[in-house]
Amino acid sequence: MAKNKLRLQIITPTRSVLDSEVDSVVLRTAEGDMGVYYDHEPVVTLLSYGVLRYKVEGKTYNVTTMSGFAEVTEDKVVVLTDAAELENEIDFARAQAAKERAEGRVSNADYDVARAQVALRKALVRLSLNK
Repeated sequence: MAKNKLRLQIITPTRSVLDSEVDSVVLRTAEGDMGVYYDHEPVVTLLSYGVLRYKVEGKTYNVTTMSGFAEVTEDKVVVLTDAAELENEIDFARAQAAKERAEGRVSNADYDVARAQVALRKALVRLSLNK
């Protein structure tokens, strides 16, 4: 591995989303955003629904993460998450439709409101990357 680089691995139950050398990572944790650089103090933290950002040679990349946890060591960040999508994998029209469906279900007592709220959070995370 190159000097002062981190190995970033993002893993879901169904696939390895990313395995790459990066300069830095910003994780969306339960307490807020946490920046990670090479030689970071070891930590395990819970992740919230949100956008993980990482930099490679000055360029920022985004990945949605849908809860989970991250293990940080001095030269590696391993993210285990329920679901993750690279920015270029997101279908924003589909995310918008999911948001509208979930909003309707949240206000309808015939549906499982907790499940609809989770679907709404996921759609909002995806849509936050729509530029």
